[in-house]
Amino acid sequence: MPGTKKLPMVLVTLTPDQINRVKEANGRRKQITHALVCVDYGQMFGTERQCLKYYDVWKTDFRPLFSKVRKTKKHIVEDYTTTENLVMRLIEADDKRAKRR
Repeated sequence: MPGTKKLPMVLVTLTPDQINRVKEANGRRKQITHALVCVDYGQMFGTERQCLKYYDVWKTDFRPLFSKVRKTKKHIVEDYTTTENLVMRLIEADDKRAKRR
């Protein structure tokens, strides 16, 4: 689970090699072009449209959890497995943050 240091949320356009790694980890039948990496909380993979839908909401709703929010075509993805219940992890972290204020 995340520490006290804030890390970025990044919408990544995946390279062909990264797409292959995601498909190996999550199943070949999925259509993958992008990743939404919420460093320390987890990541999700999908089409640009799928990932952008979450990115657009989370960049506002969960902004206090991240040092910065950005889009990029180059990012090192360290874990190619989709994080189960990513939104719940973000909600829990945001709730803890709000209680500390």
